[in-house]
Amino acid sequence: MPKTPESPNTEIGYVEFGVWYDELKVRLLKPALKEAKASLEHTLAELLSDRDLARIRSTTGRVKSTRRTWRKIHQPRYENQIHTLDDVTEAIDDLVGLRMTCINLRDLELIQTALETLPREGGRGLWLDPTSERDYVAKPKESGYRGWHVNLGIEINETPVVCELQVRTLLQDSWGELTHEETYSKDGALPPLVDILSTRMAGLLSILDDIAEDLRTELDRIDQEVVAGHDEPLIVAATALAGEAADAAALLQNRWMSITRPTDLAGLAWALQREFGAEISDNWYGHGSFKRFLRHAIPEGEISTGRQAYLLPMTTGDAQDNGVAPLDEPDRNAVPGPARQLRRIDPEFPLLAAPDWPILFEHLAESWRRIKPADSTTGTVGRVTRSARDLARGAGVSLSRRTLNYVLKSLLLANEAGPNQTLAPKAPVLANRFAEQTVQRMVELRIIEGTKSKAAAQVTNWITDPLDP
Repeated sequence: MPKTPESPNTEIGYVEFGVWYDELKVRLLKPALKEAKASLEHTLAELLSDRDLARIRSTTGRVKSTRRTWRKIHQPRYENQIHTLDDVTEAIDDLVGLRMTCINLRDLELIQTALETLPREGGRGLWLDPTSERDYVAKPKESGYRGWHVNLGIEINETPVVCELQVRTLLQDSWGELTHEETYSKDGALPPLVDILSTRMAGLLSILDDIAEDLRTELDRIDQEVVAGHDEPLIVAATALAGEAADAAALLQNRWMSITRPTDLAGLAWALQREFGAEISDNWYGHGSFKRFLRHAIPEGEISTGRQAYLLPMTTGDAQDNGVAPLDEPDRNAVPGPARQLRRIDPEFPLLAAPDWPILFEHLAESWRRIKPADSTTGTVGRVTRSARDLARGAGVSLSRRTLNYVLKSLLLANEAGPNQTLAPKAPVLANRFAEQTVQRMVELRIIEGTKSKAAAQVTNWITDPLDP
């Protein structure tokens, strides 16, 4: 253990430690920071749409200073872990730190989903250690701090270097800035009033994050309606596009030829608006809606049906490319491959462990009976979701608000389809209907081959067992 005034029997003092650490920074830590940041940005650029990338506001990084590292290795928790200088890099996982700031909670989840595709430790390039995840959004620190942390790794000169990634929303990051959370000594107690005020502010900002997410959900719903428009036969299909409309059509053609998985229409419309101006959405070059303009621009393109429309890839290729996911080995508790593939297309789709589905549907059914939802508006969804979460908490279970919202909106939209689709507020009924919707969507997006396939049965069993009567 390095020498300090509190540990006089050790052999290494601060000066010697500083010489060693300065060399380590030049040789490993700073190159790792540069390489990990570039690789992280490349990974997200590959997996997220331009629209979602624009919601990531900053990616920064730092190498922990010599003085702060010296203080940290003398904390009691490292007493039995650090005996030599070489132990420092094994025991401390945040010598290299990365921080990403995004607009709201859904964007944070998009980043989480993208990082799930990284190889595990030992892979080439950037890798992820799933055991290192610290979800301070679901379980905030006592101070009120919220954020999502996970360790990434990168190899520099054949030496693995661990980098801690912190992802926060703008409001979560603002709390850290306003409270100067990182500048206080973690060893000393703060005055009680500071703790109380910091915790109160964290709670208020968390409520604002929830409201911001509701706002985005409603705006996304409006976007979907505006983009989809009416789907009548295209009267102007034979008219040749010219000028800016032709340029916009060429952009869509190029995008279609490059996509490898279904791409939502709202994202494509956003790309056009960013390039040619928001005013093009007033009439979409005389077509009335983006979907009709898209059909004119890419007449051979295929658009999925369902509540959220996607432009399907131009070519199907082999089963791995066209989305027909291979079956996993039988494991009733595991998330099936088709579900993971749907999550890559729709980052909001929930990936619950099989035993968690019956818990969700039982509490959702009870809330359904109490509130009797009649529509899928934000207010209705919010009331049922809050009720289900309160019931779950009372039973000692934690249910994600976003997962409940997703499932509930899907079911309510089905319930609005007509009298023949009206759902009874019973857990097995809700589970079976959500499974049917999920399977149908997978077929439309070419993830599985048909509703009667083995893959469809696997997905259905994952969602409905053991709720099937």
